[in-house]
Amino acid sequence: MKRTLLISSLLLVLVSFTACKKYVSVPSPGALSGSWIVTETKESNGYGWRYFNSGLENGVFDFYSNGSAKYDDGYNRMNGTWLIRSVVGGYYDQYGDYYNGRHDMFEIHVYDRYTGSSVDLFFDDVVYTGNRLIATLYRGGYVSRYVFSRY
Repeated sequence: MKRTLLISSLLLVLVSFTACKKYVSVPSPGALSGSWIVTETKESNGYGWRYFNSGLENGVFDFYSNGSAKYDDGYNRMNGTWLIRSVVGGYYDQYGDYYNGRHDMFEIHVYDRYTGSSVDLFFDDVVYTGNRLIATLYRGGYVSRYVFSRY
């Protein structure tokens, strides 16, 4: 009887740990170097996701391992920076679920000094899957999700 109780307790502990959300840090900046395009943008107010046009779908982001960035949509050639860093606090993940804890945030700042155009993106959370970056932000009652794919 004691052995069965011990095994049951051990299984319960193992199952509870596997149900926890695990923090996976984004790899080194060199892993993200290259060209990326925005392939999907959606937003949710808690009642389902809908597509929206961010205005960035026709351009290419180039991220360099030194933190510099470029964006070219055929009209503007913007230069600037990008950054991913680990932070602790509240955030919404790619599914629109709220969590509080360690996660990676993502920023992109590019500017065209000739036209005055700029792109300034502040994402609360980012997940890297090799060929995709999935970044989310919460603003005005909506969770927005941007999917970047390698170009």
